[in-house]
Amino acid sequence: MRFICLHGMGTSAEIFETQTDPLRQALGKNHDFEFYEGEHDVPPATGIHEVFKRDVYKAWYDPCLGASTHRKAIELLSEIVDEDGPFDGCIGFSQGAALLASYLLAHQALNPFSPPPFRLAIFICGSSALSVSEVDGLWSRINPRDLEAKNKRIKIPTVHIYGRKDPAYQESLNLKDMCDPRMRLEYAHSSGHDIPRGIAVTKDMARVIQKGIERAMCGH
Repeated sequence: MRFICLHGMGTSAEIFETQTDPLRQALGKNHDFEFYEGEHDVPPATGIHEVFKRDVYKAWYDPCLGASTHRKAIELLSEIVDEDGPFDGCIGFSQGAALLASYLLAHQALNPFSPPPFRLAIFICGSSALSVSEVDGLWSRINPRDLEAKNKRIKIPTVHIYGRKDPAYQESLNLKDMCDPRMRLEYAHSSGHDIPRGIAVTKDMARVIQKGIERAMCGH
């Protein structure tokens, strides 16, 4: 499968590529991973600068830079998919996962009779998809219960990987609940807001992702 990969806030495409290296190796050589980068310069995420010393760290959107940054991030992602796609699947960490979820929900709403842009979504320590008003500058989490009531949850196979010690653990659960329970897989590790690199946990994460890949390849 060919995957589009989106980093979290305060990191970069290069950093995300390094963070996912053990996991990608565990998945084998039959997949391609394309890493993309947000447009906005921001401070490094907590703990990132100590490990990855860079001059610039990026975000896909930032409330401090205005509500329009969220819409423009979705537009940028749509352009990437149109110009560099097709992609079979997507992988997002934290803000990257939230952006992918927002994009998938928007695509479903605007194109209800078209095929989805991806066959599989992998969300790692994902944040909630957002609804952002450019009129009053209000940022709000999309309520999973509203999506369920309206039958508008994400309707492709999804894999959710999150850390039990993650301060944003509830965000990952919210994102999970935005996806069809019949097509989602979950794996909770014992770490925090990161991608564990230990041999055993990496194998476990890869095993769950491989199940998701098999579901996607079989048409759910």
